[in-house]
Amino acid sequence: MALCAFCGTRNASFVCHNCSRIACRECFDANRWWCANCSNQLGSAIGPPSLQMPTGILFFLAFVMIFVGMLLMSLGPILNGGTVGTSGGVVILIGPIPIVLGSGPFSGVMVVLALVLMVCALIFFGVILRRRRFTTR
Repeated sequence: MALCAFCGTRNASFVCHNCSRIACRECFDANRWWCANCSNQLGSAIGPPSLQMPTGILFFLAFVMIFVGMLLMSLGPILNGGTVGTSGGVVILIGPIPIVLGSGPFSGVMVVLALVLMVCALIFFGVILRRRRFTTR
C-alpha cells in the first residue's frame, strides 16, 4: 500500500479531488474530499461545503412541489364535480431511456409538458454538477 504524499508515514487511503495526490485519513478533509493542504489553501476562498450547494433546501422544495401537485391532482376532479374528462401524462426516465405514458383527450399536451419539464430538470442538474465541479477544483 502507498504512503501518504503529505506525512509519508501512514498508509494512504484517499485521493484528493483537487490535486489528485493520495492522502491518509489524518491528512484528508472528508467533507470536501480534498487533502488538508488543498483544503487549507482554497477553503477560505470558497467557504464551507454546506454553503456551496444547499441540497437539503432543494430536496425539501422538491417534496413540497410533489405534495402540492398530488393535492391538486386529487382536488381537481372533486372541484369539477367529476364531469370533466381527466387527462394525464408522465415521463419516466430510467437512465437514458424515457418511458412516455398518457391517457385522455389532452394526453399529448401533458406528455409534451412532462418532456419539457424533464429536459429542464436535466439541464438544471447538469448546471449544478458543473458548478460543483468547478468550485471544487
